[in-house]
Amino acid sequence: MTGQGLAPELQKATERWFLRRGIPHFIDQYNAREDVFTRALPILSLVFVVEIFVATDANWLWWQNTLAVGAGAALLAGSYAGVNHLRGRPLFQRPNAVNAIELAIFVVLPALLPLVIGGRWRAALMTMLVNVVILALVYLWLLYGVIPMLRWAMSHMWTEIGGIFRLIGRSLPLVLVFSMFIFLNAEMWQVAADFTPAYFAAAISVLLGLASLFVVLRLPREVDALRRFDSWDQVCGLLSDAPLGSIDCDGLDGKPNPPRLRRADWINVGMIWWFSQLVQIVLVAVLIGSFYVVFGAFTVRETTILQWTTDTAVSGVNLPGTGLVVTWELVTVAGFIGAFSALQFAISAVTDETYRQEFLADLVNELREAFAVRALYLAKLGVTASGRSGLDES
Repeated sequence: MTGQGLAPELQKATERWFLRRGIPHFIDQYNAREDVFTRALPILSLVFVVEIFVATDANWLWWQNTLAVGAGAALLAGSYAGVNHLRGRPLFQRPNAVNAIELAIFVVLPALLPLVIGGRWRAALMTMLVNVVILALVYLWLLYGVIPMLRWAMSHMWTEIGGIFRLIGRSLPLVLVFSMFIFLNAEMWQVAADFTPAYFAAAISVLLGLASLFVVLRLPREVDALRRFDSWDQVCGLLSDAPLGSIDCDGLDGKPNPPRLRRADWINVGMIWWFSQLVQIVLVAVLIGSFYVVFGAFTVRETTILQWTTDTAVSGVNLPGTGLVVTWELVTVAGFIGAFSALQFAISAVTDETYRQEFLADLVNELREAFAVRALYLAKLGVTASGRSGLDES
């Protein structure tokens, strides 16, 4: 909808700004019917076309398969035009809303092709199942702006790497004192020798999962602080690169009172908060783990590994021209220490205000700006905490 105090062009530019930052749920009345599946139409149409070709029968002659493909294409075009006619739109106009009928056509019609071409009912059922899965994945992918979120996170990767190096420079002595005892402990190497790749992956996943849990537990407190503003002057001071500027605050007074976040809004913000910090956590694990792989290749030789473990022989990857060997035991011990250090980093980022200010500053500033833009955008649309209505929870 177009707000009385917001020009249509400025409203669209602001909504694109939200989309580029992976927070589409900050858009007023954002819903799956009008905003998600309409953007998914090219993808779904491509899947439909691919399934037309897959439905051909290898036992048929080429001209028979050509006719079958042509019939499938006609079925796609006819169903598209038929739904548009039913909705009162031009036959081949791109719809501005996708409802249950359009989604049912995507799931059912491609499944009819293998049933008609050769009577392959199992292939028809499999096609329907695949289409339901594709529909669910596309829905979640676009609903929460996964691609823009990934793009935003990758664009900040170098900044985060710089922050990780500052972290390591600051805390490396403490990390080394703590972890060196583990690394040079024979019992740790005995445990590592018994690790299979599956068990090793499970152990690392548990540690990184615990680190993620600490990040998520901090989310309610962080978001509650980020979404609150004392005045419109404070809001307008945060509009650095948004289409809305300080001039758009003219005429607004009192304390900003934007609507409370819905469940979908919380999930959207939570995904950005979690994923951005997960990048830092994984980088810590990789850097610390890599350090111990290099350190261990020089200091823990094959004879020492045999003494510390019950192995009768040690195998590994020889580093050309160095005489050094990187063994499985070394990789597992270094990986475990790296994951444990990442867990320690996550806990510090949650409990230590100094860590938070130094290593989460960019993320906090980005989200703070997004909440400021949301507050002004909704105020210009005339949407307040007590006046928001007709919203789709999708």
